[in-house]
Amino acid sequence: MKKVPKIFVNNLSKINNNKEVFYSYKDNDFEYEKEEVIIPNEYEMQQKINKLFRSNDFIYKKKFHIKTINGEGTYTVISKSYDYLLTIDGEKILIKNIINIEEA
Repeated sequence: MKKVPKIFVNNLSKINNNKEVFYSYKDNDFEYEKEEVIIPNEYEMQQKINKLFRSNDFIYKKKFHIKTINGEGTYTVISKSYDYLLTIDGEKILIKNIINIEEA
Protein backbone atom coordinates (compact mmCIF):
# COMPACT_ATOMS: atom_id res chain seq x y z
CA MET A 1 0.00 0.00 0.00
CA LYS A 2 1.17 3.51 -0.86
CA LYS A 3 1.77 6.21 1.69
CA VAL A 4 -0.57 9.16 1.19
CA PRO A 5 0.25 12.65 2.44
CA LYS A 6 -1.27 13.79 5.69
CA ILE A 7 -4.01 16.47 5.67
CA PHE A 8 -3.24 19.73 7.43
CA VAL A 9 -5.71 20.62 10.20
CA ASN A 10 -5.58 24.13 11.60
CA ASN A 11 -5.98 24.76 15.32
CA LEU A 12 -9.49 26.26 15.68
CA SER A 13 -9.07 27.48 19.23
CA LYS A 14 -7.36 30.68 17.98
CA ILE A 15 -10.37 31.90 15.96
CA ASN A 16 -12.48 34.52 17.74
CA ASN A 17 -15.36 35.11 15.34
CA ASN A 18 -18.81 36.26 16.41
CA LYS A 19 -17.89 37.60 19.83
CA GLU A 20 -20.05 40.66 19.16
CA VAL A 21 -23.43 40.35 17.52
CA PHE A 22 -25.66 43.16 16.31
CA TYR A 23 -29.41 42.55 16.20
CA SER A 24 -31.90 44.96 14.71
CA TYR A 25 -35.60 44.66 14.12
CA LYS A 26 -38.52 46.90 13.24
CA ASP A 27 -40.53 47.84 16.28
CA ASN A 28 -44.18 48.27 15.31
CA ASP A 29 -44.82 50.66 18.21
CA PHE A 30 -42.24 53.15 16.95
CA GLU A 31 -43.58 55.81 14.60
CA TYR A 32 -41.17 56.49 11.79
CA GLU A 33 -40.95 59.94 10.31
CA LYS A 34 -43.31 60.01 7.40
CA GLU A 35 -42.32 61.94 4.32
CA GLU A 36 -44.73 64.76 3.74
CA VAL A 37 -46.62 64.23 0.50
CA ILE A 38 -47.12 67.46 -1.41
CA ILE A 39 -50.12 67.51 -3.71
CA PRO A 40 -49.57 70.22 -6.31
CA ASN A 41 -52.46 72.48 -7.25
CA GLU A 42 -52.72 72.13 -11.03
CA TYR A 43 -54.80 75.29 -11.55
CA GLU A 44 -52.33 77.52 -9.70
CA MET A 45 -49.42 75.95 -11.57
CA GLN A 46 -51.18 76.54 -14.91
CA GLN A 47 -51.60 80.22 -13.97
CA LYS A 48 -47.94 80.53 -12.98
CA ILE A 49 -46.73 78.89 -16.20
CA ASN A 50 -49.04 81.05 -18.32
CA LYS A 51 -47.59 84.14 -16.63
CA LEU A 52 -44.06 82.96 -17.45
CA PHE A 53 -45.01 82.33 -21.09
CA ARG A 54 -46.60 85.81 -21.45
CA SER A 55 -43.24 87.53 -20.92
CA ASN A 56 -41.75 89.62 -23.76
CA ASP A 57 -38.57 87.53 -24.00
CA PHE A 58 -38.31 84.44 -26.14
CA ILE A 59 -39.24 81.55 -23.89
CA TYR A 60 -36.72 79.10 -25.37
CA LYS A 61 -33.86 81.33 -24.26
CA LYS A 62 -34.80 80.96 -20.58
CA LYS A 63 -33.90 78.20 -18.22
CA PHE A 64 -36.29 77.12 -15.50
CA HIS A 65 -35.66 75.27 -12.27
CA ILE A 66 -38.56 72.83 -12.04
CA LYS A 67 -39.36 70.75 -8.97
CA THR A 68 -41.71 67.83 -9.56
CA ILE A 69 -42.98 65.02 -7.39
CA ASN A 70 -40.34 62.79 -9.03
CA GLY A 71 -37.34 65.09 -8.62
CA GLU A 72 -35.99 68.45 -9.64
CA GLY A 73 -33.72 69.90 -12.28
CA THR A 74 -32.93 72.83 -14.54
CA TYR A 75 -34.57 72.68 -17.97
CA THR A 76 -34.86 74.86 -21.05
CA VAL A 77 -38.56 74.88 -21.90
CA ILE A 78 -39.46 75.37 -25.56
CA SER A 79 -43.21 74.84 -25.63
CA LYS A 80 -46.30 74.38 -23.52
CA SER A 81 -49.22 72.11 -24.17
CA TYR A 82 -52.36 71.99 -22.07
CA ASP A 83 -51.05 69.27 -19.78
CA TYR A 84 -47.25 69.22 -20.20
CA LEU A 85 -44.14 71.30 -20.88
CA LEU A 86 -41.70 70.26 -23.60
CA THR A 87 -38.00 70.78 -22.97
CA ILE A 88 -35.28 71.38 -25.54
CA ASP A 89 -34.10 67.79 -24.92
CA GLY A 90 -37.51 66.43 -25.94
CA GLU A 91 -38.56 65.55 -22.40
CA LYS A 92 -42.19 66.01 -21.42
CA ILE A 93 -42.88 67.33 -17.92
CA LEU A 94 -46.48 66.88 -16.82
CA ILE A 95 -47.92 70.05 -15.30
CA LYS A 96 -49.94 68.05 -12.78
CA ASN A 97 -46.63 66.72 -11.35
CA ILE A 98 -44.96 70.13 -11.00
CA ILE A 99 -44.64 71.43 -7.44
CA ASN A 100 -42.68 74.60 -8.19
CA ILE A 101 -41.24 76.37 -11.22
CA GLU A 102 -38.84 79.32 -11.14
CA GLU A 103 -36.52 81.06 -13.57
CA ALA A 104 -32.97 79.78 -13.18
